[in-house]
Amino acid sequence: MKIYIADDHSLVAQGIASLLKKVEKVSSVHTFKNGKLLYDAALIDTPDVVFLDIEMPVWDGRTTLSALKSKFPFLPCLMLSMMNDKYLIKDCISRGAVGYLNKDCKLEELTEALERENEEIFYSKEVLKVLSGVNEPVNENISHEPLSDREKEVLKLLCEGLSAREIGEKLYISTRTVETHKMNTMQKLHVNSVGKLISYAFKNNLA
Repeated sequence: MKIYIADDHSLVAQGIASLLKKVEKVSSVHTFKNGKLLYDAALIDTPDVVFLDIEMPVWDGRTTLSALKSKFPFLPCLMLSMMNDKYLIKDCISRGAVGYLNKDCKLEELTEALERENEEIFYSKEVLKVLSGVNEPVNENISHEPLSDREKEVLKLLCEGLSAREIGEKLYISTRTVETHKMNTMQKLHVNSVGKLISYAFKNNLA
């Protein structure tokens, strides 16, 4: 079994790769710094299983997932992230992911994910806790500055998995302008990552 991993944190990727190499059926593991590099490699030599982080430069996990499932409908893709938010989890599954694991999952969970039945969706224990509502954080409804119409447009397209370049082409604005709207929106909503921004949008019906 040949496995591809996309994660911009090299130490994390190497750690996961080391664990996967201990699984008897795994013959090789290849790591990539972003989803686009993994996708390009898959076009040349298609893997048997893919693990994708959510937040990555160039192509994030959701963009990569959509692209892979469009090109390789039957390729098993599993998400591997520290972002255990039920809205992101459900969105990834709706895009075709066959599983969602927390990055601190154990070798046993990685093995179970690889041995899942064809139609079964695999969730690591920490992810199952989130989906079941265990330890779910209280929504404090922190007030924020109102978003402009353009910021709302950019946010909606981000939630659909479009890259800054794709959003710019769709709205006829520059990539730099898209990035500016994204950063302004993050400041207004008091979040410090795109993943948290998307999660906030889903939770508060802004997407």
